[in-house]
Amino acid sequence: MSDNNKQFDSTFKATVTGIKDVLFPKKTDKILSDKDRIDGQTVLITGSNTGLGFAIATKLAKRGGNIIMAVRSGIPEKGQEIQQLSDNKNVRMEFVELSELQSIQDLVLRLKEQNITIDILVCNAGMVSAGSKEAANGLDLMFAVNYLSTFYFVNLLLQHQIIKPKNTPRPRLIFVSSESHRVDLPIDYTTFGQPIPYSAAKVVKFYGYYKLILNMFIVELHRRYANEGKDLSIFTLCPGAVHSDISRNSPTVLKPILWLVFKTFFQTPIKASRPAVYFACSPKMEGQSNLYLHMMQDKLMADPAYVEENGQQVWAASEKLLKELGFNL
Repeated sequence: MSDNNKQFDSTFKATVTGIKDVLFPKKTDKILSDKDRIDGQTVLITGSNTGLGFAIATKLAKRGGNIIMAVRSGIPEKGQEIQQLSDNKNVRMEFVELSELQSIQDLVLRLKEQNITIDILVCNAGMVSAGSKEAANGLDLMFAVNYLSTFYFVNLLLQHQIIKPKNTPRPRLIFVSSESHRVDLPIDYTTFGQPIPYSAAKVVKFYGYYKLILNMFIVELHRRYANEGKDLSIFTLCPGAVHSDISRNSPTVLKPILWLVFKTFFQTPIKASRPAVYFACSPKMEGQSNLYLHMMQDKLMADPAYVEENGQQVWAASEKLLKELGFNL
C-alpha cells in the first residue's frame, strides 16, 4: 500500500489529510468572470437541499440557470430560500430517495412527462454512515446512495433522452467524488453491493471504495458517450474537506467532535462549490471531457479508474445487479 493510499485507511487519517488540504491550498488559474453565465440552461442537482449541493444550486441560480433540486427533504422551503438568495425564480424541487431505485425511476419518468431536457447534471448527493448499514433493498447503504443510484439515474436520463448527447449547448455531467477513492481495496464482484461489515473507524475507507467504483463508472461513461467531448462533457471533482452535514449519520458520541473539527478546519460549502461551478459555467470547458479537479487543481484519479477492463466490469456488474433487483436498463 502506498503512502498516498494510507492517508484514507482510517477516518482519523482522512480527516487529517482533509485539514492539511484546506490549510495549505494551492493557487489556481481557474477563475470565472461575471460574464460566465448559464442563462436559460436547465440544471439538475442531486442532494441540493443542504451543504455543498445547496451552495452549488445557489451559485448556479445566480448565474442564470433554471434549477431543478432533486432532494428527499426541504421541499419547498429550501427551493424558496435559493430563489431569494439568487433573485432567480426559476428554481423548482423534485422528490427522490436515492437509496430506492423505484424513486429514481419515478423521478425520471416525471421529468420525461414534462419534456425536460437537462443541460447540466450535478450528481452531488452522498452520505457517510456510522458503520455498515443495509438499505431497504438489501444493498449496502453507502453503495446504494453513493454509487448505484448515480449509475441508474444517469443511464435512465440518457435512455429517455432527458440528457441528449450532441445537443447545443453540449450537456455537461459533473460528478462529486472524493480523493478518498485512492484506497487499496480490490473490487469484489462476487459480493458487489452487498453489505460489508466495517466499523466507524473504517467508514472513510469504504466510502472511498465506493467512490473508486463511481470513478471507474464515470471514465467508462466517457468512453461510451462523450466522444472525447464532442457529444458530452463529463467531469469529476473532489471538493476537499467541507463543513457540511454529510456526517449526520455518524455515531452520536462523535458528532460534537466532528462538528467542531469541521467548523474549525474545513471549508464552507460556498468555497467548496467552486470546482463544480467552474465545470458548469466556464467557457474553457466547452468540448472538454474526462477531467478531474481536486479542489481547484487539475489532477489524475487513481490509476485503476482509467483501466478499461475495470470500467467494463463495473458497468456489467451494475447492470446485472439492477436486473436482479427487477430494474432493467
